[in-house]
Amino acid sequence: MRRMLVSRISRRVLAEHHLALSSAFHGRDHDPDGGDHVGIIYTNLRVKDSIQRCVRYLSEEERALGRGPFKKPNIVIDGQLDTEFSYIREHLE
Repeated sequence: MRRMLVSRISRRVLAEHHLALSSAFHGRDHDPDGGDHVGIIYTNLRVKDSIQRCVRYLSEEERALGRGPFKKPNIVIDGQLDTEFSYIREHLE
């Protein structure tokens, strides 16, 4: 089962990467966040920015669902905040 799931995820990642590279090649590539990326791999991914994006998204979803006042937990991000690395942002988030 594990091998089948890993194989399926691998094919999906390769297909997404191919489609993103093809879109960039044909000039249809647009990134709403303006990040540097090659296909689906962000070359300057910052974990701090991803965490903040997820917190904003969850806050907006709670308000949109009308679940009363959303009390956001206190998020503390500590460490080397300017560290950048290459990774697939969607997999991290």
